[in-house]
Parts: sequence; C-alpha cells; structure tokens
Amino acid sequence: MIVSTVLGKIISIFIIMLVGVLCYRVGIIDNNTKEKLSRLSTLIVNPILIFMSFQMEYDAGLLKNMGILFGLAVGSYLISIGLAHFLLKEKDGYDLAVEKFAVTYTNCGFIGIPLGYAMFGSIGVIYATVFVATFHIFCWTHGILLLDTSGFQLKKLVNPCIIAVFGGIICFIFQIKIPGSIAFAMDSIADMNTPLAMLLSGAIMAQLDFKKTFRKQRLFMVTFLRLVVSAGTFALILRWLPLDDTMRAVAAVTGACPSGAMTITMAIMYHRDDHYGTELFSMTTLLSILTIPLCMFIAG
Repeated sequence: MIVSTVLGKIISIFIIMLVGVLCYRVGIIDNNTKEKLSRLSTLIVNPILIFMSFQMEYDAGLLKNMGILFGLAVGSYLISIGLAHFLLKEKDGYDLAVEKFAVTYTNCGFIGIPLGYAMFGSIGVIYATVFVATFHIFCWTHGILLLDTSGFQLKKLVNPCIIAVFGGIICFIFQIKIPGSIAFAMDSIADMNTPLAMLLSGAIMAQLDFKKTFRKQRLFMVTFLRLVVSAGTFALILRWLPLDDTMRAVAAVTGACPSGAMTITMAIMYHRDDHYGTELFSMTTLLSILTIPLCMFIAG
C-alpha cells in the first residue's frame, strides 16, 4: 500500500512538472515569470497553507503528541544540518548551499501529508502537519542564512511563513476560527501550493540537459546523503524511542521524504543554481519510492 501511494504521488508530481515543461517550451513561462511565480509561491501561498493547517479542533492529548513530534522534527532537521555541514565540502561547479538545502529540507508537505492520510486518516494528516510547520520554521531561518550571501540580518527572519506558523499555533491553542467564507478563500489559495511549485520545477527542468545530469557523480552522492544517510539515521533513532505505532510511522515517512520543491523556489529567490536544485529534486523524488519503505522498515 505504501509503495503504491508513494508511486502515485511521484507520478502526480511529474505530470504537473511536464505541464511546466510545456509552458516553458511554448513561452507561457519565461525566466522573468519564473522568478515572479517563485515569490508568489514562497511569500503568499506557502504562508496561507501553513496558517490554515492549524485550523483544527483543540485536544489536550493531541497537543501533547504534537509536542513530542515537534521535538522529533527538530531533531530530524538538526541531524540533516549536521550531516550536510560535515560531509559536504565545496567543489568547483557545484552550489554547496543548494546541496545543503536539498539534504536538509524535504517535500514533507506534498508527499508526507498524503501518505499520513493514506495510512491513518485525519490523525495522520495532523501529525504530518507538525513536520511541515517545523520545516518552515527551519527553512525560513537556517535556510535563508544558508542561501543568502549578504550575511545575517535579523529582519530577514521575520517573514510571512514564520508569522503564519506562530499565528496558526495561537489560533489552535485559543481556538480562534476563521469565518467560513474567508476560510474557503484561504484554503483555495493554499491548494495552489503543490501545482504552482511543480509547474515552476517543470519550467526549470525544460532547461536541463539530462545527459549531463546523469553523469554527475556528485549528484548521486548528495542524493544518497539525503535519502539514505540522513533519513536512515533518523529512522534508526525512531526504532528505539517509546512511541505509538502511528506517531512512529508518520515520523518515519515525513523524515524520509525527498528534497523539497522549495530547493528550487528558494534558489530562484536568492539567485542560486536553480538548475542544480531541480536536478537534486528530480533525482531524490524518483529514488524515494525505494527509500521511504526502507526507512519505515528500519523505524519498525
């Protein structure tokens, strides 16, 4: 069941990406459009998606489990950050910052949430959302500092996604509900997240030379670090922790996801090597059909 669900998600990803390829080929998306759509995705659509994910009923037991999963999510990102820092070194022709970003930040929203739902229903979605929220906390702090060459600036850590995370948590704890018509509009915008990111990925993919891509040994090394070393280490830790089966499985799945589309959109925003980001995104996505079930087996 897990393998078929993963395969279905990967097929969906590549269908939308192929539409993005077509849009680039016929001139609907050009380099200028690509950057504007990237900013729309990261500064508008993503924050709304994050905020709306916290619009759920309050439950003390659920909140406790979410707190435990938040700690696990933080641990998973610290593991990835540490491995990327110590195992990846600068090499001519490769963007080290993009590589570290790809190893650390996964596609936990588009793959992790549907897999959580397929396995455990709504509780799986809620648990996976904790990892998505943690993703954005790290991505919009550490991730920005990783990609931005202008150095540390405190004001850059105050951005729409971070505001959305803390605003969403406050609304969840105090049960502040968004009125129906407004919620519908915001949910509709949030639903643009995956299609928009995949269209952008496809537009960039249209510019890639796949013969050169598959000759890059460095690409396979970074992919191995993301899917096997980082995800496998986290899965092994999960195996020995006293967690219920649902929490363990969802944590294993979200921790094993491939590099996220944010690798591409953030690379565009900060004028990094988005071509290389797309290569890493595509390769890790393809191979994750093998590694996600493996990590679940390791986690127990």
